[in-house]
Amino acid sequence: MKVLVTGANGFVGSHIVEMLVEQGHTPVCLVRSTSNLKWLKDTAIEQRTGDICSPASLANAVRGVDAVIHAAGILRAKDRDSYFRVNEQGTLQLAQAVLSHAPGLKKFILISSQAAMGPSQSFAPKQLHEPETPVSDYGRSKLAGEKTLSILKGKVPFTILRPASVYGPRDKDIFIFFQLVHYGFRPRTTSSRYLQLLFVKDLARAALCALSSDAANGSTYFLGEQTPFQWEEVSALIAQAIKKKTFPLPLPDAAFYGTSFIAEVLASLCGKPAVLNRQKIDEMMQPYWLGNSVPAQKDLALDFTKLDFGAKITYSWYRENSWL
Repeated sequence: MKVLVTGANGFVGSHIVEMLVEQGHTPVCLVRSTSNLKWLKDTAIEQRTGDICSPASLANAVRGVDAVIHAAGILRAKDRDSYFRVNEQGTLQLAQAVLSHAPGLKKFILISSQAAMGPSQSFAPKQLHEPETPVSDYGRSKLAGEKTLSILKGKVPFTILRPASVYGPRDKDIFIFFQLVHYGFRPRTTSSRYLQLLFVKDLARAALCALSSDAANGSTYFLGEQTPFQWEEVSALIAQAIKKKTFPLPLPDAAFYGTSFIAEVLASLCGKPAVLNRQKIDEMMQPYWLGNSVPAQKDLALDFTKLDFGAKITYSWYRENSWL
């Protein structure tokens, strides 16, 4: 199958491309002319230059492909409009290009985010029938992007995937946990907060399984290891997996908000979006980020990688590539 992958040069996209190649598919990578292709340089791919925010470039991007895996998006932006321009309008423009130039497409898969569903209200995982309650512009823009796919209904089969916090080789966000553990610290928040994690290879596998699953047509799935973790448990499992002795590092809520304020000030001086902004902290401070991933396990025949095993693989990659 010839599969267009947007965001192919990114953390998630590059793993999807690798798995497509491993399973005998032909990945068509949509990349900008300025994109860093270091994660794709050793992979046999077809490359097409374009941008989901540039409708004129999308006709050629979708022409002749059998399926689309839309992994492109913006995680950090300087303002609300930037999130919606990429995550909502970019998704809509890609879907419109499919209808105009690839109406016989077999499947459109959107890599969304758990942020679109919003936090759960209790320790019970959020169900798909519950209302979405995103708490950030990022989450709201991802939800808006999901809703644009209604234009494909009855014309092109589509599936929406909502991964939990994704970790694995090449990741820069949860890398901070590995850094702290590597240097002997085990971070923990002063209040109990629970989250789910997802190994990046499981996300790639879910996307590929959705390509061939009729049961997934028109469906939305939460993706994440069913076991909920507190932050300290994540660090402790990483430490156990890599055989590191660690000491507790209490992190009061005020420290997170103070750090985000400084990060935003410095970012504004540099004209760049802050890596850690106040909205991101608001997401992190929610007590429960839990979604029911059992339907995904059933329909997509998934077995989620346990954190201790995924942590070993990830830590080894960081060491081998001199990140640690």
